Amino acid sequence: MGVRAAAESDSAIAVVAEQGLPERRAGWAPPPLGELVAQADVVLVGGPSPARLVRTVRLLTSEAQRMPTPEASLIRQRQVPAARVLVASDDGSTAAVLSVLRSGAMGYVMKSVSARTLLRSVHLLAEGGAAFGAGVAEGLRGGLGLLPQLPSRLAFPNLTERERDILELLALGWENKRIARRLVLAEKTVRNHITGLFRKLDVPDRNAAMLRARAAGIGVEQKAAEV
Repeated sequence: MGVRAAAESDSAIAVVAEQGLPERRAGWAPPPLGELVAQADVVLVGGPSPARLVRTVRLLTSEAQRMPTPEASLIRQRQVPAARVLVASDDGSTAAVLSVLRSGAMGYVMKSVSARTLLRSVHLLAEGGAAFGAGVAEGLRGGLGLLPQLPSRLAFPNLTERERDILELLALGWENKRIARRLVLAEKTVRNHITGLFRKLDVPDRNAAMLRARAAGIGVEQKAAEV
């Protein structure tokens, strides 16, 4: 109720759906997850434990890959990621934050944040950015080295896990055969993923994809270490 009240105080935000634990609302059935994802620019998730938060975020960020029309077609027409997830939690430890970011969340704030900070975070995610509350960002300073996929998540949130893996290897200048060996894939599968990458990144070829990835900080540190 507090989140809804805060959201309703901002004329630029509309609450399009709510979903809680079914056992807490007798006789109530949650709407299909695809509908929630398709309607929302930002999904706010809260939970008692990092493990549950991770499962929820993974479910939300992967839902578009399985979503039938009309929801999938709606997302494509909007040309935005399937869901940009903002997590509000009581656990501000670096380990908890990193695990949730690995699962696909684009923002993390403490449940104790002010309504103003929460709404500002929602706006940041809706505009394509990422948001970390006070204390969370400070804790991440020493932990970002543990999260090699964070640059690709922030720069290209619409990529699948496999596409991120391939983009990071492309940024290192790897050929398809070498990528296929590393990821234990057929070369044809790698080629298909790369074609999809070009489309999502809106680039004409491999070189342009590599340049976009490196401009976003993907593969830069690994390349230096490899040399």
